[in-house]
Amino acid sequence: MQSKRKKQVSAVVAAVLVMVIALTGTYAWRSISQTALNEAASGGNPGGRLHDDFNGSNKDIYVENFGDIPIFARIQLREYMETGKDAGINKDDPNRDATPVLAGT
Repeated sequence: MQSKRKKQVSAVVAAVLVMVIALTGTYAWRSISQTALNEAASGGNPGGRLHDDFNGSNKDIYVENFGDIPIFARIQLREYMETGKDAGINKDDPNRDATPVLAGT
């Protein structure tokens, strides 16, 4: 009788654990796959300009605010490299010989 009771308790505990894992996994998946749109209506150009100064060995990227009000600038950097004879040049030529190192970039 004691063994049967232990099995029932173990089965209930296992079922509860499976449900908890499934719910937390679903919550984690929904949280990681969310996207947000930043839609804002403004009266014009707020006065920001993106700069990328490259001196041969160092590339400085910054945003200049030439307006009268403070701005919030968000920049995302991604690494991109291609190989081939036309790597980095002739971007509009459909017959260029260049292959990105990471496919799909």
